[in-house]
Amino acid sequence: MNELQLPPAPPLPDEVRERVLRNVLAGTRAPRRRLAPLVAAVLAVVATLALTTTVALSGVGEPAAQQENPAPQGDPAVAEALGRCVAAVNGSELRGQYPPPAEWRITDVLPMPNDMMRRDDPGTVLVIDGSFACHTDDTNVSVSMVGGRPAGAVEIAPFGFQIILFNPHRIAVEVGLSGGSTETSAEPVQIISLSPYAPGGWAQRIVVPGSFDGPPPELESPPIQVRDRPEPEPSPEEVQAAMRRAEQHAGLSACLMDQLGSAAQRTGKPDEMVLDQDPIAGAPAAVVGRVTDAQAAVCYAGPGGGPIAAAGDLSPVETSEARIVTSLRRDGLVVALLTVGPLVDRVEIATTPQPGSTGSGARCTIKDGLALCILRADGAVDLRTTVGGGIRDVLPVP
Repeated sequence: MNELQLPPAPPLPDEVRERVLRNVLAGTRAPRRRLAPLVAAVLAVVATLALTTTVALSGVGEPAAQQENPAPQGDPAVAEALGRCVAAVNGSELRGQYPPPAEWRITDVLPMPNDMMRRDDPGTVLVIDGSFACHTDDTNVSVSMVGGRPAGAVEIAPFGFQIILFNPHRIAVEVGLSGGSTETSAEPVQIISLSPYAPGGWAQRIVVPGSFDGPPPELESPPIQVRDRPEPEPSPEEVQAAMRRAEQHAGLSACLMDQLGSAAQRTGKPDEMVLDQDPIAGAPAAVVGRVTDAQAAVCYAGPGGGPIAAAGDLSPVETSEARIVTSLRRDGLVVALLTVGPLVDRVEIATTPQPGSTGSGARCTIKDGLALCILRADGAVDLRTTVGGGIRDVLPVP
């Protein structure tokens, strides 16, 4: 176990500050799985967007034959979303790959998972003819390919940080999540998240009984993506707050790379960011990463602006076990990083003013086999793990 108080990160160059600000204000902060490869994957998504179809409403003013509309919709919100989808397809060079809009039939309306932690309302997804999907939010329209790529008895269409799974035979498809749980659904159309911000974790494995068992496809943008409405202008206060968040995040990311760099070099294994947590309930912003089977680390924002770090060696745990990797107490804050088995469904950190009492506490964040616990406390603090709804272990924090 070791801990390190680092000096405040130097300010970013002006051109970097501007680029980061644009990304933050546009709500496009890329979630990370590995500190380098996932960044490349996100850049690939952006590059694909540039090379596919990113259009404005160029369909307006085209001949009437190309502006045929589907049947009227009873729900005004659905009708508006459908109109935006039609305009996006009509304005695309790929419109010949889609059925004529006059023949479109909405077969399902699904909520879009709020797995990017960026919008109060992530929008809705219209499923057209059970064969393609269109997502609308306050500024953008995205349309999936018609059908998808075969994955056994189902088809999968890439959709940015999600995939659309078409399951016309209603097979019970299992999705294994990074948090250790499994979800099963026989719905004909499913939205499956690849974002680390998704509740329960991102999809790591898809099982179609008897025909497919493997990982989901890599991140890939939908073939049609349109920004048809302007982003609202941020206030000066929002601009400054966004810049502070971006610079703080850059400092924490650099801190994490410093903590894991020697282990990555020693083992030849990549470092990866497992958790990127915004300030919440009085706890500071924090990032967690690891080098598989070697070391894990946490960096969080200290009261003086600079990151505070702690790291520890990893050792195997049983499926229902938890083990403290590292912990520290500073400035009235208790921070603990644990490695947890896949059957551990909950970890809490709580004060213990008297033996056997519950005390005040908070729920820890579990992500991909690691748990981050943060609590403002001065006295004795315990970590409580839960398996199947019952308390499994009580671990005192040093």
